[in-house]
Amino acid sequence: MSLWHWARDPDGRPPSRRHAKLAVADRRTLFLGSANLTESAAHRNIGAGVLVNGGEAPRRAAEHIAELQRLGVLRPLRP
Repeated sequence: MSLWHWARDPDGRPPSRRHAKLAVADRRTLFLGSANLTESAAHRNIGAGVLVNGGEAPRRAAEHIAELQRLGVLRPLRP
């Protein structure tokens, strides 16, 4: 599994906020959710998510992610 994050200010523009969470497995399964993946959020917040199996959405999301990685907009998350 690889974790990637949106590189802030890749071209010097003012920072913006992004709050999307998604995971794509084998271009066949897509998970989209709102929950923050922290211990604090698990105890204090309510999140929602949707699991999509098959169809165009998982493939198209994977292709979009690959393009963002290629452009350097998404970068590997290093601990």
